[in-house]
Amino acid sequence: MQNRQFIYLQILTASRVFIAAILAAVFAVYGLNAWTILAAVVLGAMAELTDLFDGLMARKYDLTSDFGKFFDPYTDSIARLIMFFALAHVNLVPLWLPVFMALRDISVSYIRLFAMKANVVMASRMSGKVKAWGQAVGFFLFLLIGLFGRFEFDLAVLVPYVSSIVLLITLWSLVDYAFYLFTLVRKEEG
Repeated sequence: MQNRQFIYLQILTASRVFIAAILAAVFAVYGLNAWTILAAVVLGAMAELTDLFDGLMARKYDLTSDFGKFFDPYTDSIARLIMFFALAHVNLVPLWLPVFMALRDISVSYIRLFAMKANVVMASRMSGKVKAWGQAVGFFLFLLIGLFGRFEFDLAVLVPYVSSIVLLITLWSLVDYAFYLFTLVRKEEG
């Protein structure tokens, strides 16, 4: 029974990548308009809820695993990158933002590989969770800016500020992971 629950958990975790791909397809096919923004809100909320529910399910049914410690952040990363590149495609965010997000995520993946070399499986750190929440809130703020920008409000002036905040949270998380790896290496050598 637990094996079946583990499979369901992995399907739930993987589903956010497919949800993000649908979101990107909606923008790619239909462009930016009020309906696609509302669709993106619904799909983005669904993707974020899968992240919440898979964690709750893993803890409730004692399904935490080393595989999950890698697969969950992988799907988080891929889904958010798809969503932010979709926002860049319709000019709701500057292209440099998802590029820096990708740089952070690739770097953290290698940091985790270096940690494995030190015989440590590095689970998500608090900075990673804060980064995830910051990016999620930023995603919905960008959609809100895009929605109200369709009317008489010119909220586009907020995009650089929201982008900068998301960037700072993202880079802070990278520094935190790198510093943690540095402390692991020093312990290993010392």
